[in-house]
Amino acid sequence: MIEREYDIGGALTFWALVPTPYQAFKDVLESRGYGKCVPNPRTDQSALQGAIKASYGTKDKVIVSRKRARTNGLELVEIERGEEKNYYTTSFGAKVVNKAVKADGGWADEGKLTEEFLRSKAVLTTAAMSAALTEVLERMDGIHSFCKAGIHYVPGHCLQEWKGLAKALKVCEEGNEITVAEVAMHEGTARAVRDALTKRVNDEALQLLDDVSKGTLNDDQLHVRAERAQELVRQVDLYSSILHEGLEGLKNVAALAQGAAMGAVMQDFAAAGLGV
Repeated sequence: MIEREYDIGGALTFWALVPTPYQAFKDVLESRGYGKCVPNPRTDQSALQGAIKASYGTKDKVIVSRKRARTNGLELVEIERGEEKNYYTTSFGAKVVNKAVKADGGWADEGKLTEEFLRSKAVLTTAAMSAALTEVLERMDGIHSFCKAGIHYVPGHCLQEWKGLAKALKVCEEGNEITVAEVAMHEGTARAVRDALTKRVNDEALQLLDDVSKGTLNDDQLHVRAERAQELVRQVDLYSSILHEGLEGLKNVAALAQGAAMGAVMQDFAAAGLGV
């Protein structure tokens, strides 16, 4: 057996982000081995909505999707607010054709909309970036939404790696701020880590058990669940070492989920063999 000791410290981290060029964000994550966490580029529909908002604002206006919005686009609707009722008038419609914005049903500056569309298309939203960073933290064995939403815990053995990533993201787009506050693993911190870990393990284990018990997953889906269950067991073992606690209850919960997932995989394998 290979034994490892982990730094029992760590840090709390949170961030405030600004829209960042997709390629720059992608380069930072890929250069550090987190290419699988890179989000997809912004969709045409999302970029078009951003272009309309940037060009015409949303004061007393609302942007609505047309049926089959990917093909037919969006509309900007003017709102005239009355004391007893509101009146709605379509200002114009817009859709993307060959990377250019085409307006219909009214007048709009297609050149300005296209310029804003291309600018929006080239950047990631802060929501997409935040989701990607949360996934990176999970791969670093961190705990997201630690104590409260938006605050995350980074274990000590990944702290330098996270700091390097935070610095690189700030360099690639001024305005990105990732705060890292180192903490000692005193009794209160250990309790908070344990509570957050307990909730995470219980929630994920229940979801895994529910997924495999339905009997509706295909072979690939079952293997994904089995890998997730194995990762859950690994993380409980890791935090047992970090906290210097047995965490036997959590280990049993994770082992139960792993057993159910592996059992479902073996059952599927046996059924496939019988059908040959």
